[in-house]
Amino acid sequence: MKFFSIKRGCDIRKYLFLLAVVFLLSACIFEYTENEDNEEELNKIKNVILQIFDEYTMFDVDGIMEYFSNDFLNDGVDYFEERNLWYDRLGKEVEILSFASIQLLGDFAVVSFTIDWDGIVYSVPIDGMFTDLVYLKKFSNTWKIYGNQQQYPSEYSIAMDTYPDGASIYLNGLKLDYTTPYTIQDLSAGNYVIGVYLKGFNEIWEELYVNRDTTIIYYLEEPTYPTPEIFIDSPQNGDVIYEDQFFLSGYINEFLGDYAILNINGNEQTVSVDEFGDFHEYITVYDVVNELFLRATNSFGNTGISEDLTVYWSAEDPTLQIELTWNTDNTDVDLHVWDPFGNYCFYGDVYGIPDGQLQIMDDDGYGPEIFLQQPVSSGTWHVKAHFYEGYSEINPTTAMIEIILSNTSYFYGPYEFTGDGDDEGAWWDIGEFVVE
Repeated sequence: MKFFSIKRGCDIRKYLFLLAVVFLLSACIFEYTENEDNEEELNKIKNVILQIFDEYTMFDVDGIMEYFSNDFLNDGVDYFEERNLWYDRLGKEVEILSFASIQLLGDFAVVSFTIDWDGIVYSVPIDGMFTDLVYLKKFSNTWKIYGNQQQYPSEYSIAMDTYPDGASIYLNGLKLDYTTPYTIQDLSAGNYVIGVYLKGFNEIWEELYVNRDTTIIYYLEEPTYPTPEIFIDSPQNGDVIYEDQFFLSGYINEFLGDYAILNINGNEQTVSVDEFGDFHEYITVYDVVNELFLRATNSFGNTGISEDLTVYWSAEDPTLQIELTWNTDNTDVDLHVWDPFGNYCFYGDVYGIPDGQLQIMDDDGYGPEIFLQQPVSSGTWHVKAHFYEGYSEINPTTAMIEIILSNTSYFYGPYEFTGDGDDEGAWWDIGEFVVE
């Protein structure tokens, strides 16, 4: 069937989080900021950390220390001892992989990031590495590393529990590998953003200043009206994919936020949501069996979830793949495929060809629409594209088709449509090709 989106809603995220999806590894990436005016300050703070490691790769300790305040003090380590520490660190391979969170607190900031240090990935400060780079202070218009200003190293804990228990735990935007009840240990004094989430209940986020051992108990609540309604158009439950990515698309009602959270086999990442509640992006998988669902929380604090889906990844290369793309938004172009036996596959019958499937469909612009078959049927195939709706003479639509056989690609187009619907110019007959 053809998929149509109906979407509207309302959301301003609790605690004024502005989350940016830069998730590249094992954690979703969050930036906490009061408003968009802070973007310049966030970039300045990121640049301090990046420049420190640029100087590091050039073995320039003097250059590194230019980004530190003369009043630096962190767990008893002052400016001059910090300088010696960097001499001891020289000679390692290093790369900043991502920024997890940046908390702006007036002229102070607290930073979390992920770093590859000599081949080992650390989450700072959770893993205890580079805790000297976490606290910054703004001097005039310049941010510098300031330290936690603790004369002696202090380690505190947060004991977390929920009713019911078993909730996932988050610290500064990172999902920990533990559930409630659990005690987070070895924390230095400072500000942290903690969160808990248990499927079927509302997620909770809280900013907390830690300067002593702390115990927190959350009584989780089920969502009430209005709750975000999440609909996933692609993939479908039980779909088999032949590459290590699938196309995720759908929409959310009762929601105007800019992200949702995708859970795949317990791992999470953010998914961008546009102003209409739509989401669409490619998702990378690492397992053969991938169980997934989406969640989103609106301004009322109600957390909605999608249905559970399972997507299977076959590591074998697809024998036949036909992919249609086009160059305009708010347009619907459909892929039509006939196999050598006259079987017909299109949006009205996505399984119309044996061992084949119209796996990905798009009705709001650009594509792709993708047909896959394995094993491939030998003989003469026929392919067409139809401009269903959205034609504009002012902004003409051109399409491309890629046919992949045994990892070899054949390209057709570009082709410019001259009409849509029942118009004669709405059809592009790509023609026939033969599979031996």
